[in-house]
Amino acid sequence: MRTEFRVPCTTGTYADTLTALGLAKLLTVLGATEVRIQRPPNASYYLVSSKTPIPNATNAPFQYLFPGIVTKGKSITSAADIDYEAEKAKRTRYFEWRKANPRVRPETLAEGVAPEPPRRDYSLISSLVDMLKPIENSSYTKTAEVLAHQFGLYAEAALEGFATLDGEPERIEARLKQLAGKAKIEVRTSAVQIFNPMAGKGMNAGKPNSIGMGGLEVPIPVEMLKFSGWWHGAVAATPRKTKDLKVLVIAPKDIGYALLESVVSAFREVFYGGGAIQIDVMAALCLTEVLLQNHEAVPSRRGRPRHVIAGLNSAYFQSLGNAKGVSNLSFISLPEWIEVQDDSDRQLWLEVIGEHRRILSRLDESRSEAHNLLQLYRDFLSLGLLEHFLEFLVDYGAYALGVADRNKPVQWFTTNLLRRVFMGLDNETGSLSEILDNPGFQSIAAAIRRSTRGALYAKKLSNDRTYEVRYGLAQELKRKALYKSEFAAALANFITEYMTENLRAADRGKRQRPAVTTTDLEQVIALMDKHNPETVAMLLIAYGYAKEPRDADEPVVDDLSLDVASESEGEE
Repeated sequence: MRTEFRVPCTTGTYADTLTALGLAKLLTVLGATEVRIQRPPNASYYLVSSKTPIPNATNAPFQYLFPGIVTKGKSITSAADIDYEAEKAKRTRYFEWRKANPRVRPETLAEGVAPEPPRRDYSLISSLVDMLKPIENSSYTKTAEVLAHQFGLYAEAALEGFATLDGEPERIEARLKQLAGKAKIEVRTSAVQIFNPMAGKGMNAGKPNSIGMGGLEVPIPVEMLKFSGWWHGAVAATPRKTKDLKVLVIAPKDIGYALLESVVSAFREVFYGGGAIQIDVMAALCLTEVLLQNHEAVPSRRGRPRHVIAGLNSAYFQSLGNAKGVSNLSFISLPEWIEVQDDSDRQLWLEVIGEHRRILSRLDESRSEAHNLLQLYRDFLSLGLLEHFLEFLVDYGAYALGVADRNKPVQWFTTNLLRRVFMGLDNETGSLSEILDNPGFQSIAAAIRRSTRGALYAKKLSNDRTYEVRYGLAQELKRKALYKSEFAAALANFITEYMTENLRAADRGKRQRPAVTTTDLEQVIALMDKHNPETVAMLLIAYGYAKEPRDADEPVVDDLSLDVASESEGEE
């Protein structure tokens, strides 16, 4: 009796993941219990397992693996079908109401006052309608029709295909014919690019002997699993200010299927669109947040979200006018640096993710400076390297100061939450803790903070011009960070100017700032002697531009209008 199935990862795209997700769904509808999806270390396949053996499914009654989609002029034939036009109208009503009432949160109103919100998987529906048009003639709809009559044959061919036939399409096709015997049965269907990013029209054979514009055909038992997996692990979004489409599919690492379904549902509730890069980083952060909120998924003792879900595979479909074509395939990991030690640590990590989400969601990717920041952050998420994070923080500090100078609301990183991330990146050596706890480091970082954020907000909020705002300090120190001697000289120069300003203010009877001593500078130089000097330098700048938790010197950001814009974008 079968309890284990292997789905080979042959394409390197989310097509393999969709197949594994669809297979897990198939096992579930056939009555399997405790279905689990795993990607063993260094394995090139997904292992889908069940606690209960799976019997022969040849005579199994029909079960819905994926819903039908009905468009204009067609009638619904099953309760499981989705009326696209009705869902589209519901979504339009909701967002028109939100735009007319930008400062009202629907969840605070009595039931029935605000229009019903759209389905959280609406983008999956609209994407299929757009990419498979006309959807009534697509392989998706035709597969649903053949399954309604001969579900058991296709289900059994799929089960055997991934239990004993190594997932090879030719062997699955041959087995399906064998199971059908003399009965007439559809064996193949066209591979659709939104489910198979590597299978566009044109040459698809490994050794092509001709060139044609025909599409690739694949066995129905394999393709039906991808159609099913689409509804159980994918999200789709239209990048802001484009007509393109980005599809992301959750890549399980080791998770039970029932838990995965609840995680995906919660993930779709909190995930919104943005720019093309923003979609990647926000998806990874939202998914991490959902996993951290689930104690079953991430236990309180050494639990890591990335050990449950590895990340998200994505494909970027660029608009070519009447159609869309794949222009990029990628994978973004969940943060490796998050490990939950206990419940209070879990709460701290949730605050970290919340802060990063608030900051990154407000970056306008159409502007080059914000675009570069998002690229740096995406690199940091995927690779988990401290250097990428420090470069992002230093550049963001300078960017945020410029935004605040233009009287626009801005979010700052806070030192206590940054410290948790640094500790997560430095679990082994503990060297970052030694740097951050150094009194001289803290004193000079505070001086940088007072000369930039502090001076700017004093000027903006209290018309206090006692001290000069040091615009460009982050860039100046960053340029010197590569060489210890040059950075030490630049830092000494900054401290000299800082103390000179203090003396002038004292002479005029103005408010005083804490002094920076020679001991502080000597301690930082000693840290650079002991550790990587560039790391110490970048840490000092990043910490200097972060906000202390006790600071309350900046205006509160009203994000209601931003919420409406974020929700309405990226879904169609």
